Amino acid sequence: MPRAVVDIGSNTVLMLVGERDAAGQVHVRGDFARITRLGQGAAARGSLAPEAVERTLAVLREYGELARTFAAEIVAVATEGLRMAGDPEAFLVPARAALGADIRLISGDEEAELSYLSVARECPADAPLRVLDIGGGSTELIVGEGQRILDRRSHRIGSVRLTEHVVRNDPPTADELSELRRLASEAFATQPVVPYRVLHGLAGTVTSAGALHLGLSRYDRETVDGVCMPHEKVAELRDLLAAQTVAQRSASPILGPGRGDVIVAGMAILLAAMEHCGAETLVVRDRGLRFALI
Repeated sequence: MPRAVVDIGSNTVLMLVGERDAAGQVHVRGDFARITRLGQGAAARGSLAPEAVERTLAVLREYGELARTFAAEIVAVATEGLRMAGDPEAFLVPARAALGADIRLISGDEEAELSYLSVARECPADAPLRVLDIGGGSTELIVGEGQRILDRRSHRIGSVRLTEHVVRNDPPTADELSELRRLASEAFATQPVVPYRVLHGLAGTVTSAGALHLGLSRYDRETVDGVCMPHEKVAELRDLLAAQTVAQRSASPILGPGRGDVIVAGMAILLAAMEHCGAETLVVRDRGLRFALI
């Protein structure tokens, strides 16, 4: 029986439909992404915006119907977007009804562990591994060897969260870019990491960066997954995006309006993480906790 894993994040609601074979390979039947920005303003307000809730419930109704067409078991989790809310049950009750399945609010530690395993299960045993998952409301940095986690941390920084907190101009000013970098660097400084030359990156900021680096006209997960970007190319892309207006970024078919306004903050987090980890190379992975939950 296939499994439909729904990941309700701060910016994006994802659903992966697939199954894992005896060799551990995930066979994808469907991979869906809708930007609803559930965490809109939640960090400052401590509650979810009604319009953000309605956008998310509409997508969950769509996903429930899609999952049933695949005859798939639904497994659903919510992350930082809901962790920021003062009363998560006020969302979870109608959300469960909309999806037609239970939804579990997971901790930052569990989110970090699942993100790490989605990559580690496909890497050599006992090899050093650094995994970064940049979300809209939080960012997880995990250090391990093979499938063994040595350290994990969920940092309360994300592409939406930092954009709302820092960016007031379009395009952002030099001072705003400096502040984004400072906040990201200070967050990672609380988690000492032994330097390693490679960092594996997950989620929308990283996969969008990979697609832009390749010059794709439309996103293709098979093409993007596994692409390597040297540190200098990541920095060049950040500078290019930071010089553009939100309208210019949003016109890109890779970014669109749902990511064009927050990608600069996401890139600031990515660069700060690479520098914190001593990473010379970013490996772009189209993975994430939904692959681990399959």
